[in-house]
Amino acid sequence: MSHAISCYQPLLQGRDMIRLLRLLPHESGNAPIQCQLFNYTLQDSGRRTHPYDALSYVWGDWVNPESIFIAGHKLPVTQNLYRALLRLRHHSIERILWVDAVCINQSDILEKEQQIRFMAKIYAQANRVVVWLGEGADNSDLALEEIRVAGGGKKSSNSSSPEMIHKAVLALLQRPWFRRIWVREHLTTSVKFTNKLI
Repeated sequence: MSHAISCYQPLLQGRDMIRLLRLLPHESGNAPIQCQLFNYTLQDSGRRTHPYDALSYVWGDWVNPESIFIAGHKLPVTQNLYRALLRLRHHSIERILWVDAVCINQSDILEKEQQIRFMAKIYAQANRVVVWLGEGADNSDLALEEIRVAGGGKKSSNSSSPEMIHKAVLALLQRPWFRRIWVREHLTTSVKFTNKLI
């Protein structure tokens, strides 16, 4: 496979140009992740949102990285991002995403500086922001359901004890995503968050 750097084409300057990731479908959940990158402009002022989802996640550490393939070029990513992409990949429909670790050429310092200035706009103009908190654990499904119910002003119909629910919610809120600096910005600038742990 080719080196990862060759999967990046230069971005045009001065047009709010970003890259989007086309996550290609596959029927097998264990198949290698195949993607394409393409340039996209946020400059179309007639649109409130654009046809992509922005992924908000924690990169995680680089111990035992995984690889994704972009137009045949191998690109290493953290295990956390790899698991998120596996969960987001549909079995028959491609998905358009903005993922900072992939859509920004991390080897190009000037590009990184420019793209970081666009991040608020990228999240604000996304069709929705998908939050990856990690794999389900410590009753995280229960915690999310209780948060949804409380946010909707409804009474919980769950038979779990209040102590179990409290413990599950606290465990969820201890996840690394909630400690990120960008979280407040994502929450305040995005149009729509998914309300589902993926």
